[in-house]
Amino acid sequence: MEKKIPTSIMTQHPDATTYVPIQEEPKEAIFSLTPAPEGLGIEEAMVDFEGKLTPYQQTSQIVMGLLSKGIVPGKDVFVTPRIPSGIEEGVFRQLMALMSVVESNYQAWKKSKTYAIKEVILPMCSGAEEILSVRERIIDVIELAHKEFGLSKDRDLIQVIPLIETVPQVLDVYSIFKDYLIGCKKIGLKTDRLRFMLGFSDLALTYGMVPSALLSKIAIADSYRLQKEFKVEIAPILGGGVLPFRGHLSLENIDNVIRDYGGVRTLTIQSAMRYDHGYDKTRKLVEILKEKLPSSTPLKFDENLRSDLVNIVGVFVKHYLVCFYDLIDIVSKISDLIPRQRDRLARKSEVGYARDLPHPLELSGFLTDEALTGEIRKLYKKGKRELPRTISYTAALYSIGLPPEIIGAGRGLREVDERYGRRVLDLLLDNYVGLKNNLAFAYKFVHLANAAEFLPSKVISLVEEDLRFIEKYLGIRWYEKTKQDKFYGTILETMKPMLKQVIGVEEESIISDEGLESGLINEWILRLGKMRGSLG
Repeated sequence: MEKKIPTSIMTQHPDATTYVPIQEEPKEAIFSLTPAPEGLGIEEAMVDFEGKLTPYQQTSQIVMGLLSKGIVPGKDVFVTPRIPSGIEEGVFRQLMALMSVVESNYQAWKKSKTYAIKEVILPMCSGAEEILSVRERIIDVIELAHKEFGLSKDRDLIQVIPLIETVPQVLDVYSIFKDYLIGCKKIGLKTDRLRFMLGFSDLALTYGMVPSALLSKIAIADSYRLQKEFKVEIAPILGGGVLPFRGHLSLENIDNVIRDYGGVRTLTIQSAMRYDHGYDKTRKLVEILKEKLPSSTPLKFDENLRSDLVNIVGVFVKHYLVCFYDLIDIVSKISDLIPRQRDRLARKSEVGYARDLPHPLELSGFLTDEALTGEIRKLYKKGKRELPRTISYTAALYSIGLPPEIIGAGRGLREVDERYGRRVLDLLLDNYVGLKNNLAFAYKFVHLANAAEFLPSKVISLVEEDLRFIEKYLGIRWYEKTKQDKFYGTILETMKPMLKQVIGVEEESIISDEGLESGLINEWILRLGKMRGSLG
């Protein structure tokens, strides 16, 4: 029997304005996987152990809760843990997550004669060698489970879903997965189907929205080359949120997403979609995905088009990073004030970790425009620093009036036109049909005078250029359209003096009670997030 590919996967991302404690997450997952109208009808749930305080027992709580409702995980729906990165968080944490899979499968087998968990997601995948080492670790766990509990000793029982979210890996998926499939064959492992996830958000954080979109498209097209060559079914997952900077995976934009990322077989349904957009919209989105994703035609780029798209990525990265390096210090301070909507590990701790600065040198090796390669290399910054998570970064910028989608977009459009001509600009617009809609959404929340109170004048001047050129090339005008837009601006203005004082931009105290001050800022940040449909 052909294996079912879920078209939707719920996640535990902290991008909603609703706080969900760990104790509520099993109930949340069970409701999400319960068929509509009683539940949301989502087909898969990601139990998140990466950078999060998720209890060891959560997978089995979800599995047993589903079985008690007559829903068989592993058959009717799917439970798929995202295990910690062995490189970033340590092999011990990874093994604990894998042991939770064993417990869940043991309990499910006793009750349903079905193994509930058959895949795990590997975050921050560095290459084929890491995927193979995790497969071997899983084999060790499977053998232990067979010895201790009499479970199946099938070495292929649990497959790995690599999560690709960095450069150069996203531009090297063909080679990574080719080496992985060859490596599997060498050690006698079967891989009839290759699911992998693309992390839109982390690419956007370090390189900008347009590069993230184009890099994701290139990775999808590259991966499908393996389908015929290795006779393996390719099934990409696009991981993103509802705001354009994180993928714009919303009901209102779903047609653009399906057109832009042809061949994607699964989309994430993150917390903001469920809580801020609401259950009714979520159910409608899930039904659209069930209907349309399985037959979505995979993207296919010839060598020339792929080369043009990679060079376009380089142009937009250049203009994004020029601003990014000048704003990241102040935005990091604001991001630390964003309310924490899930129980995550601290970014700065012995077991937590943070994203590192962008690595433009790693991108430059893929460009065919030699002059652009030199310009990108000049942007390289030595040293390391801890970046905020993308959700907090996005929320921070929106909370001062500068949606991150805008940064570098207008200047990128102009340079593509001037550098390569109208033909290549049209290639971009034809291959990224959602670009105009993404920027039009962000424009509603632009309040540049407010942002100028926080950010260097150089950044504001460059963003003013972005706005002018976005209007020139896409016809989007920057102005307030509705009473709600004006109310959004009123909240920004009201919050501004306290926010400046708290992050140290302004020394004069507005309210002597720091706790009250922080509480008001939190309340306003959440109100702003609710108005735009997502915290970050």
